[in-house]
Amino acid sequence: MELRDEYPRLRGLGAELLAVSTDDRSDARNVVLQLGVGFPVLYDPDTKVARQYGVYNLLGDSLAAPATFVIDKEGRVRWSYVGQDVADRPSGRQILSQLRKLE
Repeated sequence: MELRDEYPRLRGLGAELLAVSTDDRSDARNVVLQLGVGFPVLYDPDTKVARQYGVYNLLGDSLAAPATFVIDKEGRVRWSYVGQDVADRPSGRQILSQLRKLE
C-alpha cells in the first residue's frame, strides 16, 4: 500500500494522513489490521463525512468514492482528487507534491 509506505515522508512535511472508512467498525478494523495501516482511521458508517465532502454515491454504488483531500492548517481544502472508479487514486508522489506547495 503506497500511502502506508509514504506516511513517514508525509509526517516529515508536517502533514497528517487520515483514512475515512464507511464500512462498519469491525469490518474496517479487520482491513486495517490486514493491511498494517500505520495511520489513523476515522470510522464513518453513517457516511456523514463522505456526504459532507461530496463523495458519497458518486459512482452510483451507495459507497464513498475513493478521494484524497489536502487540507491546510486553517481547514481549507487546497487540493482534491476524486477517483472515477474504486482503483483510481492519486500516487504518493502526487500527494507529496501538493503538500510541498503548502510550505
